[in-house]
Amino acid sequence: MDYRILGPLQALDGDRALALGGPRQRAVLALLLLHANEAVSSEMIVHELWGAEPPRTAAKALQNCVSALRKVLPAGVETLRSVRGGYALRVGPGELDRDRFETLLAEGRALQAEGDAGAAVERLRAALALWHGRPLSDFAFDEFAQDEIVRLEELHLAAVEEKLEAELALGLHPHLVPELEALASRHPLRERLRGQLMLALYRSGRQAEALAVYRNARSALLGELGIEPGRDLQDLERAILAQDPALDSSPTAAPAPARVGASRPGRRAAPPLEGRDDELELLEAGLEDALAGRGRLFIVVGGPGTGKTSFADAIASRAKDRGAAILWGRGWHGGGAPAYWPWRQAIRDAGQELPQPPPGDDDAARFRFFEVVTELIRSEAAQRPQLLVLDDLQSADEGSLLLLEFLASELPEMAALVVAVARDDPPRLDELARYATRTLRLEGLP
Repeated sequence: MDYRILGPLQALDGDRALALGGPRQRAVLALLLLHANEAVSSEMIVHELWGAEPPRTAAKALQNCVSALRKVLPAGVETLRSVRGGYALRVGPGELDRDRFETLLAEGRALQAEGDAGAAVERLRAALALWHGRPLSDFAFDEFAQDEIVRLEELHLAAVEEKLEAELALGLHPHLVPELEALASRHPLRERLRGQLMLALYRSGRQAEALAVYRNARSALLGELGIEPGRDLQDLERAILAQDPALDSSPTAAPAPARVGASRPGRRAAPPLEGRDDELELLEAGLEDALAGRGRLFIVVGGPGTGKTSFADAIASRAKDRGAAILWGRGWHGGGAPAYWPWRQAIRDAGQELPQPPPGDDDAARFRFFEVVTELIRSEAAQRPQLLVLDDLQSADEGSLLLLEFLASELPEMAALVVAVARDDPPRLDELARYATRTLRLEGLP
């Protein structure tokens, strides 16, 4: 079994997602997962889910929820056992994503303490890849989940900080500045993030900006809490002012960031693009928003020979320079391509494989597939800003366009810029345009 609470509640038996029922039934499972392998009294469950004054039918409703869950879970009665006036959910080692995350985080911290930053980065990135949104997001307003949500969100941020620390040790500072700027903006009182940003900027030859980060941090701490920055941040400021050689990074081996290979061959640096300054300025503004965690969709359309792909290449080059990962997919006009072909290519650029699309016209299954792909992109963007280019969409299948529409509706809370490129007016343009920041129509240059 694979139980997931680092995002919406899910339970998978192999590749099969289990139907967990309605909100109350899902809440029972979530509560038992939080107390995995422990006996939880029926009285406690009723109190947690119904409050201090539960209805008279609460105990019976709980029994019905447990009965229904036993029908869904493999080896139902053995998995969800009745014990001492309550219930216990049997969860094996590694079956709950929370436990896998905490194990990987502990391993990453231990490796970092031993000085093995490369292995630490691998563990910490693997830990963060388990996240698919806010923890227990189905129960954001349920009292029983609040303490664990707060604890897990703090652990997630700590894991991000640990990952960044290890990546700084590997000399990856030029790639980290956009991510650190976005994180420091969201967590202005987090001194460790401010210090990491200062160090990344200083090592990138941006000393004045590094010192400005310190001044902003001091202003925020004084304004919000009435305190000065801690000793570590003060010492870092003094070291930057003195240009202390100890601040320089000298990694024995500085590999590229994870999935830097997502920039496809030939897209490492686009040639200068002339005559598109206004359009590029618009997309660069969208890129800035995306780097700050406010995702955007731009649609680029034009006739043959108007330079649509070169235009997308130019913004990809700028995004790569800012530390974003580049995912690129293209529709195929020659026939015979599998469903979701542009997405298969793009997800492969992220070092992953597209989940198996649902067969036939099952709308509910397709919706779940769209959710899974969207959460995959969200998870990637949580680790590193993403630029997703989908080219030649006039040749894409209907499912690919529907998936793009679905993703676009979720973009505002992701660090992702999506550029949809098509010849003339692709199918579903009007529907997509509802989610787009702008639709750019390229004409031939004189």
